[in-house]
Amino acid sequence: MPLQVGILGANGYGGAGLVSRLLAHPETHLAALASRQYLGQPVEAAWPQFAGLIDATFVDADDAVAACDVLFTATPHGATAPLVHAARSAGKRVVDLSADFRLDARTYATWYGEHPHPQWLDEAIYGLPELHRAELAGATVVASPGCNATAVILALAPLAAAGLLGSTPSATIVAGASGAGRGLDLGLHYAELDENARPYKVAGTHRHTGEIEVVLGRVLAQGKRTATHGQRADVRIAFNPVLVPMARGVLATALARPEGALDGSTLLERYRDFYADDPFVHVQGDLPQTKAVASSDRALVSVRYDERTGTVVAFCALDNLGKGASGQAVQAFNLVHGFPEALGLRLEGVWP
Repeated sequence: MPLQVGILGANGYGGAGLVSRLLAHPETHLAALASRQYLGQPVEAAWPQFAGLIDATFVDADDAVAACDVLFTATPHGATAPLVHAARSAGKRVVDLSADFRLDARTYATWYGEHPHPQWLDEAIYGLPELHRAELAGATVVASPGCNATAVILALAPLAAAGLLGSTPSATIVAGASGAGRGLDLGLHYAELDENARPYKVAGTHRHTGEIEVVLGRVLAQGKRTATHGQRADVRIAFNPVLVPMARGVLATALARPEGALDGSTLLERYRDFYADDPFVHVQGDLPQTKAVASSDRALVSVRYDERTGTVVAFCALDNLGKGASGQAVQAFNLVHGFPEALGLRLEGVWP
């Protein structure tokens, strides 16, 4: 029998990505799609692409929790924790796409404020399969990573595992507008976004900064196979995002200056070895492009060594709605339940 799956926030971009992937997943049945904005309306009212494919109307959160075995929460941080509390209290597993269970209570308070339901934090496993594959098996709460954090972590994790981050690594990302969600914002209006590039939440103010530092600190302390609640080293990163006029995609350019001599000719092979068993990360000689991963669920990674300055320059491109959100959540869901990792997912991008 297929697992009965519910999605909260199914009217958002992340929710639509989950619907698309789980609709094609042979081990799941979409038992409930929840939305406050579209409550009682058919799914195609929010998403015309599903017209004739899903005979369902949007329900409220309580009905979704009652109808499902596993709940995906694609809802805002802060508002999600009470929903996870209700689901776990009812004995349901949760895959959470918000930030509410990615951090310990103290770190969460630094970036988001006091956690409303910290009693569930010890259950939460960070849902980046490349670092937590073994830990995810049987998890009751999966904290799916942020899209920007995923790109930077995948770019720098091989360096962290080898102790090559240096004192203060840095990362700049360019990101598409869908990363901000489906809500209305002046800076996301077409006339404001088109033919424009705009830095935002720079100089240590972007909330994904804390997530990046925590995860890289774990890799630095533990190596690749990390434990979510295990030891971590202190890492500080200079993280600066830039919004660019594209609908979807993230390209991270990360810099590290390791101490001592480094053989730059071995870096690419070091990265290939690190991700050798990870089907959703491809390490390549060519520099990655966002269009190559558009609508896909994998990341493209590459690395260079600047001998003049002793700087390692690492790159990661991914689709913020695929490997950065819904695709990664379903990838982790597959690992939780012992399904083939790629079930319901796609490796190839859409070009053009």
